[in-house]
Amino acid sequence: MSAKEADRVANLQRAMQLIADAVEDLPVECRDLAGNALLNIAAEAVAQDVGCLEAGRIFARLADLLARGLQPPAREAMTLGALDS
Repeated sequence: MSAKEADRVANLQRAMQLIADAVEDLPVECRDLAGNALLNIAAEAVAQDVGCLEAGRIFARLADLLARGLQPPAREAMTLGALDS
């Protein structure tokens, strides 16, 4: 992993921790909606970052992993390219 990739993963892990902490601070009545809200935000951000076509491919790979009972870790960063495995 290059230094640039390592920095990106470290920043991703920090962002994930900040988001997880923020979800815990949500009002109780909103917490069960946090996953859906984050998914909507994530889908838009990924589409803006890599384009709609590539975002579709990424989410298709993610859907395949989930269908096989595999789940990305919530506390460890996984780059979008890691879904290729």
